[in-house]
Amino acid sequence: MKSAIRVAVGWSLLLGSPVFVGASDVSAQAAAGPAVAISGWRYEKGQSDLHVFHCEQPKCGTKSKVSYRIYAPGNVMTLEQYRESQQQLATALERRKPGLKVTILGIDGDKGAGVPRLYKARRQMTAANGESEFVVSGLMFGSRGSASLISSSQEEKASNANYALFQLSMMNLIEPPAKR
Repeated sequence: MKSAIRVAVGWSLLLGSPVFVGASDVSAQAAAGPAVAISGWRYEKGQSDLHVFHCEQPKCGTKSKVSYRIYAPGNVMTLEQYRESQQQLATALERRKPGLKVTILGIDGDKGAGVPRLYKARRQMTAANGESEFVVSGLMFGSRGSASLISSSQEEKASNANYALFQLSMMNLIEPPAKR
């Protein structure tokens, strides 16, 4: 399953490449270290600008992992393009690993091109030996940056909860809360 996750991360990241611009762009800040970290999760620097976290608490679920990448603002991908890319990703994952079955459980997102907007896909990946892994992956677009976020666990509920835990912090980073 590890290679399937790497492919999923890589495919999601092909949607745009990081651009490091001014200090107001969070992608530049994230290059040095994790811009978002959650207590109880062990940080591991991934390839290039990938930030990977492994859960160190039982409440996160078995083999839970969350990773993210931050990009410059301005991504114009539509929800329809995102849906299409997720279908292509599922096909690519199955072709890369014989016996792997990828089931898309749902694809949701905001319509339009304004910010903030979110796209999220949920899928179950079942290996030839019957072992399942649940993956939630998404793209977030804000005025200060964009981000890809992926959560995986052997438990669907945990994968969703872990994604939500990191999503809130990521959105606050790329789209500051509105002033009241």
